[in-house]
Amino acid sequence: MSETTDQSAVEMRGLLRFAQGLGLDEETVREIYEAAGRDAMATGASDDTRMSEVRKRMLAAAQGG
Repeated sequence: MSETTDQSAVEMRGLLRFAQGLGLDEETVREIYEAAGRDAMATGASDDTRMSEVRKRMLAAAQGG
């Protein structure tokens, strides 16, 4: 596995644990993760900013928004 793949796997495991508490399914989390990743790449955002955005979008999705 590459370093990027390892990092993604670690991030997804953490996000899926977070998602359990929010009642989100894995497919939704993956969609949010990928979309936020594309947006971060387009804007040159840092990893911390990208992950913050993923969590923010997950909270919004859990609240029905």
